[in-house]
Amino acid sequence: MTGLHWLDAVVVACYVMIILSLGAYAGYRQRNADEYFVGDRSMNPVLVGVSIFATVFSTVSFLSTPGEIIQNGPAILTGTLTIPLIYLLVGYVIIPVYMRFKVTSAYELLEWKLGLAARLTGALLFTVMRLVWMAALIYFASDAMMVMLGLEDKWLPVVTFTTGTVAVAYSSPGGMRAVVITDLLQFLLLFGGALMVVATVTIKLGGFNWFPTEWNQSWDVQPLVGSPTVRVTVLGTIVHGTLWWICTAGSDQTAIQRFMATGNARAARRSFLVNSLAGVAVSVVLGLVAFSLLAFYQQDPAHLGNLTLENDGDRLFPYFISHHLPVGISGLVLSG
Repeated sequence: MTGLHWLDAVVVACYVMIILSLGAYAGYRQRNADEYFVGDRSMNPVLVGVSIFATVFSTVSFLSTPGEIIQNGPAILTGTLTIPLIYLLVGYVIIPVYMRFKVTSAYELLEWKLGLAARLTGALLFTVMRLVWMAALIYFASDAMMVMLGLEDKWLPVVTFTTGTVAVAYSSPGGMRAVVITDLLQFLLLFGGALMVVATVTIKLGGFNWFPTEWNQSWDVQPLVGSPTVRVTVLGTIVHGTLWWICTAGSDQTAIQRFMATGNARAARRSFLVNSLAGVAVSVVLGLVAFSLLAFYQQDPAHLGNLTLENDGDRLFPYFISHHLPVGISGLVLSG
């Protein structure tokens, strides 16, 4: 109930050493550019599928999904309804087109069709977008770690710099193989941590009485269809989810590079199926995390410490991880 134990710090240190070792080992085995960038086009589609999900979902989504539901309501979970349609469009329309070509960068295709200027423009836009995305990702992950570590705000630059340095240190020498393996570890740690949160709250509250049976009074109005002034609607969430996934799978190097790592269209399609199933599973579990935490904190607001349900939704999940999960488990989730 007082934050992380020193054993959690040992767990984190061991995890850092493991992923740095994996990166160094994968780098030592590199033979050519294909091995580095696309895993010699022979990687396991299940691992690649998990890696796609872990990459585009990210720690930001992992932390903010429960926070969004706690503060505003569960309408965002309806985005999972679009996953079958997305899988069909991406798996049977987009992926076969890409897999006809043995490219390393998605933007090579732009040069073949539209010339060098189009390729450079596409690559530049991707680079700028992902640099901003990575900055936000590392910042919000570090902010969550600040909550878990109980540090003052002045330590945020140190935590952010350390997080970014570790990420670069294992991924840069290790290439695609190191990234895919560590993505799997991250996914297992975060997904397992979310399950542990649900199980812990269920034990503490004496059962599944935390599951909502009516609209919580703290949630916004989230209609099926609304005007542009309504923050979240079911229709808007479904449209957003469909367009975002198709755009990401169809034009983002982070996804296409992983498709290329599988070697052929059938394997790439299987990897996207794994990605889709992971998306459904994680969305459901994070929804349960949000429902359980909301009931837990509403039943006993003293557990909130200095946080509030109204303003600190994104911090409630990491705060629970560090203060209420068993020693060692908290360290594993923090590692992820």
